[in-house]
Amino acid sequence: MTRRLLFLIADTGGAHRTFATGVARHLAATHPGEVETAIVDPFASATSRVPRGTTRLYGPLTVHAPWAWGALWHATNSRLAASLVEQSLRILDPAMTHSVRRMDPSAIVSFHPLLARSAVRARRRLGLRAPVVSVVTDLVDVHALWACPDVDMLIVPSPVALDRCRRAGVALDRLAQIGLPVDPLFTRPRLDPATKASRRAAVGLLPDRFTVLLTGGADGSGDLVRRARLIAASDLDLGLVVVCGHNRHAERQLAGLRDRSGRPVTVRGFVHDMPDWMSLADAVVSKAGAGTVAEALCSGLPLLIVWFIPGQERGNMEWAVAGGAARYVPGDAELLRELALLAAPGSAALERMRLDAARLARPAAAAEIAERILTLATPAAT
Repeated sequence: MTRRLLFLIADTGGAHRTFATGVARHLAATHPGEVETAIVDPFASATSRVPRGTTRLYGPLTVHAPWAWGALWHATNSRLAASLVEQSLRILDPAMTHSVRRMDPSAIVSFHPLLARSAVRARRRLGLRAPVVSVVTDLVDVHALWACPDVDMLIVPSPVALDRCRRAGVALDRLAQIGLPVDPLFTRPRLDPATKASRRAAVGLLPDRFTVLLTGGADGSGDLVRRARLIAASDLDLGLVVVCGHNRHAERQLAGLRDRSGRPVTVRGFVHDMPDWMSLADAVVSKAGAGTVAEALCSGLPLLIVWFIPGQERGNMEWAVAGGAARYVPGDAELLRELALLAAPGSAALERMRLDAARLARPAAAAEIAERILTLATPAAT
């Protein structure tokens, strides 16, 4: 019997959808014809404007007023505050119940901290047996809203995350530490030099140059325009790709950008082929988003972290730096100095960071999470 899986996400940043897609891609490849997966954003289908407006605030806040987002994150990061937030979001329940009723899933999987409790209520309201699984998509600093004790399984990516959820009241036998479910496309073997050079040339990059991928996550935050211009104007002999995400203003401002030698800089908006761009890069310059950090590690790429969103991303930066796969370089001089160090021919620092990235990566996490979900879903499909 085909098992129907309902994956719940919200488009606050790109990691929730990206990780859900990673699990779905593994299931499609390894269980063809056995699993039907639907990725649904209940916020988008809510009849009330309040839930829709809530998710739409995330991008503008993190791009234009990250301090405000950080204040909100910390202000709500307690059991009492999380409970109040959850009560206010019960207006999402009709949309959630509609999605669950329409699919009648074998399992419900939440990839967002605001959706698991609503999914549990929908299951109870409809009298279903389908288990509810919550997959934490923050790497280290796990907000109190993630700690839903009523889910059948709460999957966390790190020991710190597991401990925080346990202390927040989730039973240990409902916790599983696995990792972040990075799309399997990021875990492909590294390209050999000849293939990488050929593919770089095909997209307009210099085949033999050290290549830097500059990104600010799905929302294109982190002062992308200034940093792109800084790297382009430097005397570093390297290739540069800038992925602006949904930040169309940055994409427009960087159109036609050239480096100091007059070569055009590759500028893209939101891309659906980030695994391919990472496969062509030698290093990533980014904020400390969980998705970008995990994807870079699985791609074997060192990270130069230029900033982090206050709240959930500081721990990502500290963890990756402590593990040797990243450097925190908030200043312009620091960034250029580290780029020069990594881009130097035969760079020992580059090789060390690559090895540390491979050590920290969890390339099998999506597969393990997918199989855990299927194990739980089996009783509901009979």
